[in-house]
Amino acid sequence: MGGTQHKDEARAWIPPAVEGYHSQVARLVGFFLLVVAVFIVLTNVPILGAIFRIPFIGFWLALILVSVGLSKLAQNALARRRMRALERQLGAVETPHNQGKLGVLHAGRGGHRRAVQCLQRAIGGEPEFAEWHYRLGVSQLATSDLAGARLALERTIQLNEDHAYGEALLRLAEVQTRLDEGGPALGSLARYERAHGPNPESAYRRGRALRVLGKKDEARAAFREVNELARRQAHYQRRSAARWVLRAYAARCF
Repeated sequence: MGGTQHKDEARAWIPPAVEGYHSQVARLVGFFLLVVAVFIVLTNVPILGAIFRIPFIGFWLALILVSVGLSKLAQNALARRRMRALERQLGAVETPHNQGKLGVLHAGRGGHRRAVQCLQRAIGGEPEFAEWHYRLGVSQLATSDLAGARLALERTIQLNEDHAYGEALLRLAEVQTRLDEGGPALGSLARYERAHGPNPESAYRRGRALRVLGKKDEARAAFREVNELARRQAHYQRRSAARWVLRAYAARCF
């Protein structure tokens, strides 16, 4: 008992700056050991290891990799803490609007099943709010509840056909195609393209809908159109357009 008391008293005399210094040294030593461990592992990787065995360069590369990796982990941990805090804040008061926002947060983290529950509660209290129907449809699509997604997206379009800059029509066309409803899918896409013009995604989805209807030549023409539309995209849109180019190419080949 007396020994513990003396230790506590001795610790109380350690200046905070000294404790902070010791903590920093411990973190620095841990970081250095991690870099060394990563360096050793990478030097033994076939082919890649030759680069890391170059004097000095290999160690610096390992140091950079560890630094970037730890920075990314710290950012992700901070984002998760903020998200959990926001979830607790929204869940504390179960208003329909808060439930809708909570559903959007769950969906953004990939928790679409939880999102569906929250969004259904939001719609119960705010049935005329198009955003909740749209988000519900997207989450139901992600969980393969195609019938539910179709109803939610159709309701979104009834409330506001141009909701999310026409994204509701694109998602509805996707659902209809997956349900083998090629004709309705083409109708949804026509409505979208009249309002916003064709783009790589709409052309790709048109090709898929035409394929469902057995119109193979027209489908291939739509898939070829994806490339042309992608070239016309603004520079900042080309990265997202590349996804549809690849998918259209795969659709033409198989």
